[in-house]
Amino acid sequence: MTSHLSMKSLLALSALLLSASPAIADDFVYLECENKTVAITKYLKPPRITEEAVTSDIQHLKVDLVNGRFMAAENPQWDEAEVVNGAVVIDDQMTANGLTASIKANMQLDPPGRITTNILELNDDYSSSIKITGMCKEVDASVFEKALNQ
Repeated sequence: MTSHLSMKSLLALSALLLSASPAIADDFVYLECENKTVAITKYLKPPRITEEAVTSDIQHLKVDLVNGRFMAAENPQWDEAEVVNGAVVIDDQMTANGLTASIKANMQLDPPGRITTNILELNDDYSSSIKITGMCKEVDASVFEKALNQ
């Protein structure tokens, strides 16, 4: 009889712990990220930097933990991503129309924190590199919905 009671206690404790951590208990995590973006475009022939821009912005993200995908309120379409050890991880390459693009990203979810993204686009004429760094914090679904509707 004692083991039955302790099993119930363990189940109750597990349920309490899971409900206390939204990143684990819910299917979705909503984030607000303050980002700095550095974008550099270079012509390759002759080699020269043609454009360099540094911008800051706030991005709102919705992460679907069950289906391994996310969307930004500013561009509301789902993108696939792996959720590994409490982080969204993207490592992808694609080639189309002579342009090769590579993207590597890591966004900490549990607990929310640092985001880093590196994008490199390259063809025979130019290269473009974009580096995004920032910090994210968890927000209510209503904050994401408000940003989505703006």
